[in-house]
Amino acid sequence: MPPSAGTVLRMWFEEVWNRRDAGRIAAYFAPDAIAYALDEAGADARGPEAFRAFFERFLDSFSDIHFTVHDVVEAGPMAVARWSASLTHSGGGLGVVPTGRTLTISGMTMARVEDGMIREGWNEWDRMRLATGCGLVQAAQ
Repeated sequence: MPPSAGTVLRMWFEEVWNRRDAGRIAAYFAPDAIAYALDEAGADARGPEAFRAFFERFLDSFSDIHFTVHDVVEAGPMAVARWSASLTHSGGGLGVVPTGRTLTISGMTMARVEDGMIREGWNEWDRMRLATGCGLVQAAQ
């Protein structure tokens, strides 16, 4: 029996993100999966390779990123995780000079899981905090 949707979501954050194991992306993200509103601009990623490109670019910008999953709520094939991430802007993956600033952002991810794999994911997180903290945009005065 495959793991529950909530278990898959917890394992995703721990194994892929916190352990930085790009090899686990294809184990959890189905070949036809889509992650909606994934990146800092809100673009989608379709399939493991597209997600991996986002993952590598993000790690190039924030090599020390660490997710804490605070809550997971699940119902059947759906699970929602409320999380926070601490990260230091240490690289140029976002196209701007690294600031060295350490930030904490928060967000939620909802996933539809079938047969132990994410088929769809919806992501809402504090993109503005990331953008202002990294100098992508200037904070309002």
